[in-house]
Amino acid sequence: MWQVTGNTMKNQNQNRADLFGSSSSSNQNSAYNREQQTALLYEQQNDLRMEELASKVSALNRITIDIQNEVHGQHAILDQNSNSFNEFGTSFATTVKKLNVMASQKLGKSMCWMVSAIVILFFIVYFILTRMNST
Repeated sequence: MWQVTGNTMKNQNQNRADLFGSSSSSNQNSAYNREQQTALLYEQQNDLRMEELASKVSALNRITIDIQNEVHGQHAILDQNSNSFNEFGTSFATTVKKLNVMASQKLGKSMCWMVSAIVILFFIVYFILTRMNST
C-alpha cells in the first residue's frame, strides 16, 4: 500500500497546521495562554468583587455608627422625659395632698365649690365662643 516517510508526514502536519492555523505544540501553547487569560480574568473579577464588598462593608459600618448615635440620642431624650414625669408626679402628689387638706376644712369645702364653678363656667364660655366663631 502507501508508504509514508517521516519527511512526508512532517510536510502533511505542516500543511495541516498552515491550513487550520495551529499545530499540536501551538495548541498546547494557546491552551496554556487561554488558561492564563482565564485565570487573569477571574483574578480581575475577584478584585472587582472585593472592592464592591469593601464599599458595602464601609457603608454598613457608617450606618451602624449612625444607628448607634441615634440610639444614644433617643436614650438621652427618654431619660429627660423620665425625669420630667417624675418631677410632675411629685408636684401632682403634693398638689393633691394640699387639696385634701383644704377640702377637709370648712372654709376649704366652699373654696373647692367656688373653684369648680369657675372652671365649669370657663368651659361653657369657651364652648359658646368657639361655636359662634365657627358659624
